[in-house]
Amino acid sequence: MILDLVTAAKYNQWANDRVYRALSAMSDDSRKLNRRGFFSSIHNTLNHILLVDLLYRGRLDGKGNIFNGLNLILHDDFNALADAQRESDEWYITFYSQFDNGRLDDKFVFAPVGMDEGQIYGQTYRVCFTNLFQYQIHHRGQTHHMISHAEVAPPPLDFIMFSREANDEWSAPVQG
Repeated sequence: MILDLVTAAKYNQWANDRVYRALSAMSDDSRKLNRRGFFSSIHNTLNHILLVDLLYRGRLDGKGNIFNGLNLILHDDFNALADAQRESDEWYITFYSQFDNGRLDDKFVFAPVGMDEGQIYGQTYRVCFTNLFQYQIHHRGQTHHMISHAEVAPPPLDFIMFSREANDEWSAPVQG
């Protein structure tokens, strides 16, 4: 198996904590400034990351799609958004630690949001989980790029730093 779910979820939590810690030094206006990302601003991109986390969570919990769009703003308040992301990251660590890896090649069936309405997709859990981690890395990378054009330094997000348990100015979790 090329995907260690719990380690990937813990890395995701670590990287999100570092991004939110860096962003806590920015003003709300700066986080919400249109920086021409897919979702225009840092704040909107963070909302999108959380939204897709929660969308997959709803599917995994058997609730199906809990949103009808991918660009909804779930939290206008930065601290509420950070708290919700931390809670979601914890949920995924717990979920993956309890997931039976023998089911990774079982079909995971879901309806897409915002495209191919009425279609049903069927992929293996392995593909869906890999997609979820890849999407998080992709949009966190966009956020990281937008931070690099703002007034604060972006945090290093290298997996090697995570695995070494590096201690630097971004290491402590964001306090609400």
